[in-house]
This record gives sequence, C-alpha cells and structure tokens, in this order.
Amino acid sequence: MWRFICTTLLAIALVACHTNKNMSKTENTVETTDYTLPQDLSVSASFRMFWEAWTADLTQSGKKIDTYTPSPRLVQRFALRNQNGEYLVSGFLHTDPKFETEAVTQLGGYCVKYNDTMYSFAMPLKSLVHFVALPGITYIEASSPVRPR
Repeated sequence: MWRFICTTLLAIALVACHTNKNMSKTENTVETTDYTLPQDLSVSASFRMFWEAWTADLTQSGKKIDTYTPSPRLVQRFALRNQNGEYLVSGFLHTDPKFETEAVTQLGGYCVKYNDTMYSFAMPLKSLVHFVALPGITYIEASSPVRPR
C-alpha cells in the first residue's frame, strides 16, 4: 500500500514540475534577477544592509540594472554620489595578492591604495554585481554618511 502511495506522489510531483505554459510573443514579461552576494565574500553589516536595500529598490523599480536610477531615499540613506549621471557607492576593500586595480577601472569605478591589502573604492551601481565577484577581494565595507550633531 505504501509503495503505491509513494509512487503516486512521485508521479504527481514529476508532472507538476514539468508543466509548460506557452506564452505568445506579445505577452509582457517582467525580467527579475536575484542578485546575491558570493558565498566566499565577507562583507560588513553596512554593506549587507546596502546590498539588501539596493536589490529591493532595483526590484521595486521594475527596470533593468542598466537603466535603473536609485530612489532618493536610497541615495540619502547610503550617501550615494551622482557623478556624470551615474550613482556611485563607495567604501573600503580588503584584498589579497590576486586583486588587480585595473579590473575596478574596467568596470567604471576607481580605487585608492592605502597599503598592500586595503583600498578605498567607488563603483557605479550598474557594475556592482560584477564588482563583488572580482578575484582578490576578501572583505567589503560600505562607507557611512556623516551626520552633523
């Protein structure tokens, strides 16, 4: 009896997983991408909060990353800088010997070296997904806005 029930449940699960919906070319589809941080990358709490707020803002806007403009609230909360029409996030990097500053430049950002393993950086939001995947970055910390007392 149990063998029959298990076989039936397995068949139902397989059929449910393989259903197909045909869409015409005129139907509107919304492109959503799940942007997640690499598992082997350590980030500060401030950068993780920024990443989560940024991905939520991007998803809510419904735009692709190339045409996305951050909300005024996100710009103010994380002190994003508008430089020539592109919004930049800035912070600090800890790196290992595999890190190459040219890779940051190729993505449209820039970095300043403080010592052999520490840099400050600024990166356009549209290149952020590729930035966090660069080899040699071991830790990212987002800069915090300064608030007068």
